[in-house]
Amino acid sequence: MTPNRFAPNEMAPKVREALEQAAKRGSRVAKLDWETLMFGPQKDFIQDQSRLKVACCSRRAGKSHGVALALLKAGFEHPGSFPIYMNMNRSSAKVIIWPALRDIDRKLGLGLRFDNVTSNIKLPNDSVIQVYGVGSRREMDKSRGGKPPAVCLDEAQNMGQDMLYLINEILLPSTADYQAPIMVTGTPSNNRHSPFYKIANGMQLSEKSSLGWSVHHWTMADNPFIPDPAGELELALAANGWTRNTPAFRREFLGEWVFDTHRGCFDYRDAMVVDRFPEELATDWRYIIGVDLGTEDPCAFTVLAYSRSIGRTYVLESYREPELTVLAAGTEIERLMHRFPNYSHIVVDSGGQGAAFVKQWKSTHPHIPARPVKKGFDSVDMGVSIINADIRAGKLFFVEQGCIDVLAEMAELQWDEKSLQVGKRIIKRGWDDHATDSLRYAYTKVRTHDNSGFVVDDRPTSDRERMDRIHAQLKQRELSRNPRHEEPLWVKAGKWKRPGRRGF
Repeated sequence: MTPNRFAPNEMAPKVREALEQAAKRGSRVAKLDWETLMFGPQKDFIQDQSRLKVACCSRRAGKSHGVALALLKAGFEHPGSFPIYMNMNRSSAKVIIWPALRDIDRKLGLGLRFDNVTSNIKLPNDSVIQVYGVGSRREMDKSRGGKPPAVCLDEAQNMGQDMLYLINEILLPSTADYQAPIMVTGTPSNNRHSPFYKIANGMQLSEKSSLGWSVHHWTMADNPFIPDPAGELELALAANGWTRNTPAFRREFLGEWVFDTHRGCFDYRDAMVVDRFPEELATDWRYIIGVDLGTEDPCAFTVLAYSRSIGRTYVLESYREPELTVLAAGTEIERLMHRFPNYSHIVVDSGGQGAAFVKQWKSTHPHIPARPVKKGFDSVDMGVSIINADIRAGKLFFVEQGCIDVLAEMAELQWDEKSLQVGKRIIKRGWDDHATDSLRYAYTKVRTHDNSGFVVDDRPTSDRERMDRIHAQLKQRELSRNPRHEEPLWVKAGKWKRPGRRGF
């Protein structure tokens, strides 16, 4: 038998010291009174026993610090568990949650370990606070599995329509074992159609939902760790030239939902937003797909339904997808082609970042009949003007559930003031405009729309016959390049409509 290298009396000093520190740390954690670390409304939010709870706060209100306490508390109470912290991307998550946890660890000596590679935080009892970026469905799906004792979705005002998918299909099943709370936190934005706006104002995430959310609200003035809240408010007013009624001031510093559209590029009106697509109003609907491509920027996709007989256009979906590869972007277009087989145009920005996509699709997705968008002098200004004119004329409508991303952009985009002074209208930099770009590209085919769509031959044909011929041509082209002559999935699906990826 191999003798024990470290008998009790011969234990190495460093090992003995580490064990003693671990014992002291364990005793300290066991005696820790979590309530003394929280303040007023922050404590009410953390101790709320509701499964679904939301905190809508001003900036510097201490919500991230409160979330850090809640995740630590859950991790220590359930050794070996995996509490979850989520933000739009992992780098933002790390910047927000790490400082709060480091501050707590420094004051209490909890022995937390921070992993620079995964951004996760390991507790001394083998629990791990897992950090996720959830800016796309692909990233959301990485958080599947496991049974977290607590979940927080922070900065939820930045989340688009996929927040419904994340909560209902991923987080609710994952939290069933511990009956764990799902905490959603954020600051008011200028988007009145976001899921966060709905739950923060006591509404349901969807018409069919019956889930109730426990709503909490507090501001910087309630945070005892801000030395002079009143002075900070006065400083913000003076620095920005704001008044106390300025919407941005009321959102960021008072945590109020106030909307500002008077300087926006788009003529944003509540009347243009509808609950559903009234397909029964016409029989000549044509679908147009617009695509804005980006390698560093998100890709964006818009689907329009246009009827010449009633002179109306409905935006069915308009959304952003961050970090898509060339192959994934082509697959996304395929999904839209399957869902809307009666499409007449697919308009793609093939210049700039999109050039690499279109070039590679010639070998990976040759059946995508993408047409390059035609850009001219002041094409952005002209495109926005045409969209605004049709909104005012009651010809353009947006189906709310599928258009959260584009509606958020339309509510926030503004003209650059310096360009206005010289008689030009250029969209102010620093805001997402990818969904609105894909909308503009698709809308170029509404005003110039013809009934032929693709030119099959010179003989007049019915719409269904025309689409059947197009499908036959695409099928033959695909089979000719496939040496095994096997029909790929998209060909087998044919013109049959399949459930959409975004069908809620």
